[in-house]
Formats: sequence, C-alpha cells, structure tokens
Amino acid sequence: MNESIQALQDAAQAGSVMAVYRDETGDSWSGIPVATGPAIAVLARERDFVLDGYIAIGASQITGVEQYDDNDFIRRAMKGEGVYDGCKRPAALQTCRDWKELAAGILRDFGGWCIAECAGEEGELCFFVGKIISLEQDYLTLQPVGADGSWTKDTAVIPYEDLCTITFGDNYLKVYAKYIKKQ
Repeated sequence: MNESIQALQDAAQAGSVMAVYRDETGDSWSGIPVATGPAIAVLARERDFVLDGYIAIGASQITGVEQYDDNDFIRRAMKGEGVYDGCKRPAALQTCRDWKELAAGILRDFGGWCIAECAGEEGELCFFVGKIISLEQDYLTLQPVGADGSWTKDTAVIPYEDLCTITFGDNYLKVYAKYIKKQ
C-alpha cells in the first residue's frame, strides 16, 4: 500500500488534520481524512480553521503528507473553532474504492455538483465546475458552468483515469447551484 495512503488512514482513525502535497504543481490541501482507498483519499477540507466541503485526491497525485495539527496551538484552535466536532463523513463516501463510486455518491448526495480536475491531453491540468450528468464504465460526463453563471454548450467527458482531484460539498459549489440559470 502507498505510504501516504497508509498515513492518511491512520490519521482518519485518530481524527488528525493532515496536509497533503502534490510537489509537481506546488498544490497542497489540509483537512481531516474521511475516506481512503487504494485509488483515492478524501479529506474534509480545512481552510483557515473552518471545514468547507470535501476534496478527493488521486493516490498517484499525492507526493507527501504530514500532520498539520501537530502542535498545541493548532490543536487548540481547531478544537475551539469546532473543526474536530464538525467533521462528518458524508453518506456519499459509504463506499469509495474508486472514482466511479465517489462520483456516484456525489451525484446521489450532492446533486452532482463538483469541481473536477483532470490531466489534459498534453499533461496540463484542466478544471471543470459543474454538474455530473452521467456515469459510464470508464468515464463521467459533466455539464460545466461558466463564471457568468451560464451552462456551457458542450459537456466534458472525463475518463476516470484522467481525474486528479474532485472537490464537492463546499460553499463555492453551493452558491453556484443556488444561483445558476436553469437549463
């Protein structure tokens, strides 16, 4: 098993806040692991001492992890701000072995709203904000929205093997879902 996934599984048992790194891009995320599997790890995302949704990260994307709440101040602040008590494992994660199972849970429990990050044809990262509209054996189809609150004309067909991260359940997506123009 991947050492990073094992460390995240251990942190999930302990309820620790972890930092997860992707060195190639300089990206990092922090949160409490709520689900791990051989292909993905899901964090209840922590930003500025507040939980805000979830992020699923492909195991192959993770280049390092470390405990974030490893000192008295951070633990006291996290506890005082309700981060530990506020961490809930969403129903969408009852089974979360792979991207397809996660996407099915997001479709069922979050109306399909997510931000999908994937590797493009030339290795660049692509982001789609929108709503999952179908799941197939090897890919999902997402209806993206633009920054202007309009649905884009074309759908995004994303092979599961190209997914890097999926964000769901956060305030950003809740606002989009609330104010988006109906199709």
